[in-house]
Amino acid sequence: MPALPRRRRLLLATLAASFGLAVAVGLVEFGLRIVDPLGLRYEVEFTRYRTQALQFAWEQRPAAELDLDGRLYWHKPNLDLDLGSFRLRTNRLGCRGPEVAVPKPADVFRIVLLGDSVAFGWGVDDEVTFARRLEREYQPRAGARRLEVVNTALPMYDTNQEEATLRELGLSLQPDLVLLVYVVNDIEPTRDVVEQTLRATDPHPEEDLSVPDDFWSWAGTRLGTLLPACGKLVALRSDLEARMQRRLPPGATYRPERFGKGPRGWPRSQAALLRIAAQCRAANVPLLLFDHTLPRLEPLPPFCREHGIDCVPLWFSPEDHRLGIVNSPLDTHANARGHGLLLERLVAALRDRKLLPE
Repeated sequence: MPALPRRRRLLLATLAASFGLAVAVGLVEFGLRIVDPLGLRYEVEFTRYRTQALQFAWEQRPAAELDLDGRLYWHKPNLDLDLGSFRLRTNRLGCRGPEVAVPKPADVFRIVLLGDSVAFGWGVDDEVTFARRLEREYQPRAGARRLEVVNTALPMYDTNQEEATLRELGLSLQPDLVLLVYVVNDIEPTRDVVEQTLRATDPHPEEDLSVPDDFWSWAGTRLGTLLPACGKLVALRSDLEARMQRRLPPGATYRPERFGKGPRGWPRSQAALLRIAAQCRAANVPLLLFDHTLPRLEPLPPFCREHGIDCVPLWFSPEDHRLGIVNSPLDTHANARGHGLLLERLVAALRDRKLLPE
């Protein structure tokens, strides 16, 4: 059999290599979708949560009459919703967890928990969240009041939403202690998104914080149009901190209260924190704030000290992260191990301040 011309052999080899590469990439895409080590389900589950679990204030009144500083959304009551990686159950009040007696029984020490998706416990079942484990595992001495945690947190809540929740629901539950888990979402007002959507207002021009691409984010975006999972995998190699630095003025470092929504969001959050503290003082209920901001909101601790708000750091260290404490690369909420760390630090702070029934 005569040998094939060199050019034809080269063409066939190129086609074979291209076919092999396409098959390999296809298998990687298939494996990433099936096994999902990246956490691709996060976006799908959040969409399902938003469309099936929430009631919105604008569904009950005209947008022009909406109180943008009130509760803008809350959970539907009596839910039992399988979101995929976790199940969401709510009580008749719309709070995650078991039913709550109103008025409060005399033998109950009740904690009302305020916050966003961190306190809510996104990505894990209620039984392994730090809130429910605190309730279940903390055992006071015989004869002391039984500990109960009411989790009023919702994903994407900011401090205005948390203050409105305390005012409209939390204090009516007669808490003995209020815990607030504070994150960077607290200075990124949800109300602005709602106002822009419902009232057709323009975004504040100074709040644009679009981040320039690097090679990996650029390549991930383009690859993602054909191979979404592979695109996400490539984009994870991007250095977001370095990209953010390119967006800032020369010599500046990123501080969330100075850029993006921070310049307007941080003063709003401060005002809401003062209202929360005033409500707790008026009800004679201790308030403890846990600082879980990332990037760190440096002015938060001195603000709390100035205004008599007890503030405790609740950050994860780089050493903590090496233990594998998040749900996935794309969903960095705490997993069961992460909630265990949060519980340890929360209990230590509460015991140090003698805020738990003994």
